[in-house]
Amino acid sequence: MQLPVINLNGTAREDLLRDHLEALRALRFAAEKLSAIWPHGRDYQTAEINAHREAQREHAERIRMVRTVMAEIETIAEHLA
Repeated sequence: MQLPVINLNGTAREDLLRDHLEALRALRFAAEKLSAIWPHGRDYQTAEINAHREAQREHAERIRMVRTVMAEIETIAEHLA
């Protein structure tokens, strides 16, 4: 992962850190909201036997992807701090 380099001609460290922390807060909020909409079996009553299980697998992958981005943004913020 490429990390920002603070220099005189670039964005101020404080501004970069603030923006990354704001993004991190938004991602945490998104992860919370995604967890709140975990697929329920009553919403997947189809002819396909594994529809509910597959929906849960797909949803878990979405949450995993958001958490991966969160970890990357957190690494950048720690670098900037």
